[in-house]
Amino acid sequence: MHVAIRYIICYCWCFTGFLSAMYAQDSTKRKRTVGSLAKEVYRNFLVTDNRSQDSTFFQKSEESFRPFTGKVIRRIVIRNLSFGENVNDTAHTIISALTRTADRLQTNTQDWVIRELLFIKKGQLVDPYLLADNERFLRDQNFIKDARIVIRRTSHEDSVDVLVRLRDVFSWGAEVKASGIKDFQLSVYDANFLGMAQRLELTALYDRTRNPVIGPQIRYRKTSLFGSFINVDAAYTTIDKGASLGFENERAYYLKLDRPLYTPNARFAGGLELSWNQSTNVYQKPPVQFSDYKYQLGDAWLGYNIGVYKQRKNSEDSRRRRFVSVRYFDQRFIQPPKLDSFDARYVDKRYVLGQFTWYKINFYRTNYIYGFGRTEDIPVGMMRKITIGPAKVDSLHRLYVGWEFDHWLVDKRNNYWNYTLALGTNLYKKEWQDNSAFLNFSWFSRLFDFPKFKMRQFANISYSAIYNHRVYEPLYINNEFGLDRFSTDSVRATQRISAGTETSLYTRWRLLGFRIGFFTFGRATLMTPAQTGVFRGGFFPAVGGGIRTRNENLIFGTVEARFTWFPRTLYDVNNITLTVHSNLRVRFTGSFVQAPWFALVR
Repeated sequence: MHVAIRYIICYCWCFTGFLSAMYAQDSTKRKRTVGSLAKEVYRNFLVTDNRSQDSTFFQKSEESFRPFTGKVIRRIVIRNLSFGENVNDTAHTIISALTRTADRLQTNTQDWVIRELLFIKKGQLVDPYLLADNERFLRDQNFIKDARIVIRRTSHEDSVDVLVRLRDVFSWGAEVKASGIKDFQLSVYDANFLGMAQRLELTALYDRTRNPVIGPQIRYRKTSLFGSFINVDAAYTTIDKGASLGFENERAYYLKLDRPLYTPNARFAGGLELSWNQSTNVYQKPPVQFSDYKYQLGDAWLGYNIGVYKQRKNSEDSRRRRFVSVRYFDQRFIQPPKLDSFDARYVDKRYVLGQFTWYKINFYRTNYIYGFGRTEDIPVGMMRKITIGPAKVDSLHRLYVGWEFDHWLVDKRNNYWNYTLALGTNLYKKEWQDNSAFLNFSWFSRLFDFPKFKMRQFANISYSAIYNHRVYEPLYINNEFGLDRFSTDSVRATQRISAGTETSLYTRWRLLGFRIGFFTFGRATLMTPAQTGVFRGGFFPAVGGGIRTRNENLIFGTVEARFTWFPRTLYDVNNITLTVHSNLRVRFTGSFVQAPWFALVR
């Protein structure tokens, strides 16, 4: 419900801005604007796109830059387009009262900010992979809808001009979460405040059962501080929105610094996170029911890219790299809670993990995987990781060793495949404990393009296990590798097998700018508790379907209304559920590597 309310607020906010922009004009012009705006709203209420308007593509990211390899970049021209223009074809322009008003309200990203997001420079030689990486990096920013880098020939054979075309999303947003008239949470934000790649967000929670009844939160984020590619994220929250560990409401301050490995030609990547947390008894629980605790989190990592490619004329980048990194994680309780039994969440933890990574990753440009037509970048290649280091949980000291292999590929029929294998173990007094295993296969079919709609098929199967279980959290059913929306954490196991498939249909309909799609799915999970065989656990199937919608011009993600039937449930989970929420699928991160951590298992 809160997602639908979020979009209603956004449109009310935008409409208020429309009125403000119109009233700034003289009365005669205002009448024309009101009339044209009304016509545009009517025309955009339900629109069916022509097939020619809806492109479908699948291509290597660097392919269009190859003919210019080795030429000198004479100059770089930046063009930030209006809402009515298309980055693929600027001749295709939509001019209307809506787009003109949106342009008046929106502060586009400043040209100097865009230049700070470029890692191609004037005077460099054209490197197809570097240009493709930069184009992808621009698209990866949440305040940019799409970006294209285009090379133009000049009168000199050995030099070219680079044109950077991009288009912002409408960065204003608002969100309401409400479960009734007694409590609601309101957030307002600008994801590109003053056009300077910074996010400012204010949140207030109103709840009559709280004391005080209003809980505030303020958050600030800056992308690429001073052109360093270091992202800064800072917040103060009283409503349990930080790096929370337990079930109590927490007040927290946190600071995050993050520098991704945004291209294989970058040398350093790293991050720092500091958090101060304290549980607060805002719901007036009796002392025996309230867990009173304070803790601090410190997390820092640094990595170096070995064998960075040095461009030579007429040479080819293999994209093969090696990366070494180290991470220090410290979770320390200043005041631990009083518990009747051991709980791994509420104990001191300290990890020092070193990791060696081999990777070779390239990207394809495509669409209609997670979005509704916007350009998407999917990885193709492989990554191998070896992780080792001491791990302390409470008073238990162990040596952790992990190995992970990821592979992404595209076959001759444009089907997209991904598989992951991750293994981990802990050595304690000549005994291997908490041995984890994870295997996942995923498949996206090629996009089938029909006159009235597009269709893509998805399927995956996964296996997770923890052997010789000691202090790890058990495997849960309520996540993307089990049965998402099976709303209970009480179904736990040491082995889990899941399989599922989904069919997605993308129509050519648009409702007030929101593209519309439908989906159906089927999934089943086998949960095997400890001391039982792999096929003697609980079997939980699910089938259902729903509708998805997204407006690519807004900062919000995909909205999904999902109907699910669980033939078998436990612990008061309803057999039939209807949920409305944002699509939680995770796209590939903007970094080629991540901070060292334990092998994947959930």
